[in-house]
Amino acid sequence: MRNPPVYIAIFLVLITQSRICAQESLVGIGSYVFNPLLLSPSFAGQNSGTLAILQDYRFMGKSLPGSQNKNIASFDYGLVDLNLGLGLSISRGGFGPTAFSLVHLSTAYHLQVGRGETFSFGMRHNIGNVTQDLEGLNRITWSDPTVSLNTFSFFDYDLDLSGVYSARKTYVGATIFNVVPKKDELSELSPLAFTLFLGSEYEYSRNLKFAYSAAYVAPTNMGNILYLYGQYYLTPQFKVGIHKHANNWGFNTIFAQKGFNIFYKYSYLTGLTTALNSHTIGLSFDFINEKQKIETPIFFLN
Repeated sequence: MRNPPVYIAIFLVLITQSRICAQESLVGIGSYVFNPLLLSPSFAGQNSGTLAILQDYRFMGKSLPGSQNKNIASFDYGLVDLNLGLGLSISRGGFGPTAFSLVHLSTAYHLQVGRGETFSFGMRHNIGNVTQDLEGLNRITWSDPTVSLNTFSFFDYDLDLSGVYSARKTYVGATIFNVVPKKDELSELSPLAFTLFLGSEYEYSRNLKFAYSAAYVAPTNMGNILYLYGQYYLTPQFKVGIHKHANNWGFNTIFAQKGFNIFYKYSYLTGLTTALNSHTIGLSFDFINEKQKIETPIFFLN
């Protein structure tokens, strides 16, 4: 785990194998480098005392029904003496006829497995309301009661489980999203998904330093998605980089100063006759002194 060139090789292999095209079913997960809790509840408490607000505007430039955005507010806190992490997130958004409002409660236990090495177990409860507006959509059968109602809502609960190995310069882990089985046609709103991810930071010289990350998401209801990120440190406070999500390409940047972070991401969807642009804007503020934190390898927010 202490050999960064190995991870660079893995990262390059993933780039060459990244011809995976799918619609993003876990809306917002592509911004995990700005808010690691999106990717894994095991990160709860590692960026301790941080309040983060994220706004994700997707598929701008094309008229699609319903909301095409997601906003997320989260706060996580680490009980360092107990090696525990707690996280609370609230997310709202939607796509097409579906809209949702969810509360996410994350817990994590950070087990020291070596000098500067940690294995973190994470669990997240997702609770909230999902609404569908079916007006104007084609029905398979007119006996469907939603034909007369057009709009209906239901309570949704799901559970995410994860594990992450963290060293001083590297992290690798896995998450299972939405493990609670569903037996109806609405299960596609929260598909069971398996995710593997890794990242590292490498410093070639005093003036050449970069971080990279990859996440491979395999939902059970559609094609797999590969997320790739790379960032170059212009200064310790200012970083710029590029990313790729399936057919989406773009750039991203982060400015950090004394626990305050501003980040922006632009994505362009290729392969279509109409340009689809996506923008992600976020802010975060760290309320906890660095010495009170569990050491974290989430380099994009350092």
